[in-house]
Order: sequence, then C-alpha cells, then structure tokens
Amino acid sequence: MKKILALTCIVLASSSAAMAQSTSKASAAIPKAHTSTETFVQMCANKTDGAAQNFCNGFGQGVYETYLISRSPKKARPFICLDGVTLTRQEHIDAFVKWTAINPKYNQLSAADTILRYLGETYPCKK
Repeated sequence: MKKILALTCIVLASSSAAMAQSTSKASAAIPKAHTSTETFVQMCANKTDGAAQNFCNGFGQGVYETYLISRSPKKARPFICLDGVTLTRQEHIDAFVKWTAINPKYNQLSAADTILRYLGETYPCKK
C-alpha cells in the first residue's frame, strides 16, 4: 500500500506540474494525462480483470489519501468531507463511473484531478 501511495504521489506531482505549466500559458494545449479519466474508468468498469480492479482501487484510494495528507488545513479549507459516509470503496468507484458517464468532458483530463472533482462535488464541505 505504501508503494501505491508513493507512486500516486509521484503521478500527482507530475500531473500538478503539467497542469500548472498549461494554466500559465493560456494559448498552450492541455497536455494529455498519463492516466486519463477515460482509461481509469475503463479499468474500473472491467470487473473481470483482477489487475485492473486492483489498480482502480489502489489509484482511487491513493488519490484520496494524498488529498488528506497534502492539504494544509491552515492554508486551505477542505473541499471534500466524507464524515458519516458509509459507502464501500466499490460503491464509491461505481458511483464515480456513473458520474463520469454524465460528465464526459473530463475524459481526457487526469484521472486524479477528476476523482477529486467528483468527490468535491458529491461530498462538499459545509461552509
């Protein structure tokens, strides 16, 4: 699990750097994500492939755990609040897959970014 979390941190860091570069150059095209939302959803939807399911579970959990440990409560208010939510990991993944079908505009973006966007929209914190 620690290896998955470390790998996720590296992927998120490279995605964040690429996103920062693309937003600083208004005319630059958004770089293609290493793990796009579309690719991630295809893996999560393939319930017959154990390796795909393991990746889906580990990547999704890693994105959320990275959000938790990297967010500074003194500098940024939380935007995802899962307190009291009793869904299983698989139920969260299934709900995410359904959400992406309704929001295909995120398909070519980073899966990590889209996961955080989904969680923030689905489980927003009270202001």
